[in-house]
Amino acid sequence: MTRFDPWIALLALTMGMATATLGWLGVCAVLAERARQNRPLAGLPHWLRLLLPIAALLAAALARVSLAPVQRRQWMSGAGQRLRGADLDEAIQPGEWLVLPLLTGAIATTLGLVGGASPATAGFAGAVGTAWPVLWLRDRRRRVVREIDRELPHFLELTTLAVEAGCALGAALRLGVGAVGAGVLQRGLAEALRAIHAGRPRAEALAELAARHAHPGEQAMLAAIVHADASGAGVATTLRAQAVQRTEERFARAERLAMESPVKMLAPLILCIFPCAFLVIGFPIAQRLLHWA
Repeated sequence: MTRFDPWIALLALTMGMATATLGWLGVCAVLAERARQNRPLAGLPHWLRLLLPIAALLAAALARVSLAPVQRRQWMSGAGQRLRGADLDEAIQPGEWLVLPLLTGAIATTLGLVGGASPATAGFAGAVGTAWPVLWLRDRRRRVVREIDRELPHFLELTTLAVEAGCALGAALRLGVGAVGAGVLQRGLAEALRAIHAGRPRAEALAELAARHAHPGEQAMLAAIVHADASGAGVATTLRAQAVQRTEERFARAERLAMESPVKMLAPLILCIFPCAFLVIGFPIAQRLLHWA
């Protein structure tokens, strides 16, 4: 039996405390830098807020040892596009997002092994942990699209009324942004209006907004506004046509979802409701038959 050595135990404890202290200082430094840059974290889930400082440290370390700069730039560009589409480019850096699936996969695998799971189960947990941020980002993108679909007709109606009442296009856009609900569309339009007020060309600012969200309805609206403003066509007529089209698309989308709901309810109906109903109906009959037997 190995004899307990207090000096080795003290050395291991000291090294563990030093490693924990360095890790804590690194996390605090990343949090301080994030606060200094005023990066919004209010809309992020708690698990992502906890992992982002660690992902930032890993991304900074991997950036120094990158061996494929061209491939890395392509990955960063793709990650940045996905984050912009989900309205997360101000909260999460592309490098942090590229590291995040690897981090969640490693944490899930470690927890599985520590919990006594088999290697196959731990590997499955790691695969689920790796896919979790990707699935969450896809769901976030869908929520952003639904929010823009909901707010866009209202914004177009208000802007059209302001233009028809005699307001200039810039003033009408400001009135529409002020009246629309707080969300992705309101923040994007407000940022574009601030850029226009700072001296940026209106067409360039609106084109950047259209590329940011990559929403078909928003892109069509902004392209129509830019074209009408540049060609001197009737802006009110263009906005009214866009408002009618976006409203019709919203109603068509609602009708499609209503028609899809019976198909989506079929699986729960067969797997859950029907067996329970048969059990409730059949149990008294079976009990009565057993009593007669």
